[in-house]
Amino acid sequence: MAVDLSTPDAPVGSTIVVRSLDDPHTVRITAPNLREAQKKRAYIRAAGDTSGGRVDVLLDVVVHIAPDARTARSEAGTGQRRPSETGMTDGDTVVYVGTPSGLASLILDIRAADIADGVTVVPAVTEGNVRDACVQLLLDEVLPILEARRPVQESAVRQDVH
Repeated sequence: MAVDLSTPDAPVGSTIVVRSLDDPHTVRITAPNLREAQKKRAYIRAAGDTSGGRVDVLLDVVVHIAPDARTARSEAGTGQRRPSETGMTDGDTVVYVGTPSGLASLILDIRAADIADGVTVVPAVTEGNVRDACVQLLLDEVLPILEARRPVQESAVRQDVH
C-alpha cells in the first residue's frame, strides 16, 4: 500500500503517472466509487500487459479520520474545508470519513478485492491542526494496522506535512 500525503491538491478526474526510480510503471487514478475504480484498474492493467509491462494502479481516496466517527464527521463538516471544497470530490473521488481502523479496513478491502494495487491517501482537510491530527492518526494508527496485515516498505510511505 502506498500512502502519499504530499499531494492534497491533485486535480479532479486526472490520471497522474507517478514515476520513481524503483517503480516506473505506476498510475494514479481517481474514481467516483470502488466499482469504477476496479474497471479503470482492469483497463489500465490490460493495456500494460499488451505493452509488455505490469502497471500498478493507485486509487486516490480523500480521507478525514479522528478517534471516533462522530468527531471525524464533525471536523470534516465544520469551519474546515470539506472534501467538496478541495475541488477533489463532486462525485469524482472516493471519500472516507471515519476512524483509523475503518480506513485501514477500507484500504485492505480495496487490495483484497483487486480494486486497486494501492491507495493514495489525500487528506480532506488541507490545513491546520485538524489536518495535522488526521495525518498523525494515519501514521500512528492506520499504518501499523496495514503493516501488521501486509508489510509496507519504507520507500512507499512519504510524508509532507505543511
